[in-house]
Amino acid sequence: MTRNATFGALVFTLLLVTTGLSGAVGAVPAAGTAPDASPAPLAQETTTQGNQTANESASVTFEDQRSNGSAVTVAEVNLSAGGYVVVFAQNGTVLGNTTYLEPGTHENLTVSLEMPIGRSQVLIATPHLDTNENQTFDFNATQAQAVGPANATDRPYLEPTGLPVNAVAFVTVGNETRRGTTTASRVVRGR
Repeated sequence: MTRNATFGALVFTLLLVTTGLSGAVGAVPAAGTAPDASPAPLAQETTTQGNQTANESASVTFEDQRSNGSAVTVAEVNLSAGGYVVVFAQNGTVLGNTTYLEPGTHENLTVSLEMPIGRSQVLIATPHLDTNENQTFDFNATQAQAVGPANATDRPYLEPTGLPVNAVAFVTVGNETRRGTTTASRVVRGR
């Protein structure tokens, strides 16, 4: 498992363990990094695989990016049984999701954030199943906490370990840099 995949699993585990998808610990910048230094990318540039059963596997790639705060782009998702890509804040709040996606690979998905973000932060992209097969995203974090994520309506695809498949990315809003200062000449890193 790559460093970023491990970090993503850790963040999501914290979400599940601490609050059942209603809260998590915030990211802390690396000690000793100069304010204007370009920090290492946080995004997962490799996919995270999950295969709870042969019929339910997913992978997702979510890269560091610049946003206006009202939408983000998920680079790629592969859903064996169809479903959605859901974007979460670190505190477990659902910020937005795609419409229903057919089984297969989808690239460069724009996810509109129903709850726009006003500052740069780490976001989590998680593929979800359409468990009730109505092609409407019905996941509820409170219900997931009560019944467990494996039993929730439109639950996330799960890793063999039982953790949700996910990818993390640092989303820079507007002209902010990763440290929160503004600059007009900041170069956006990407593939």
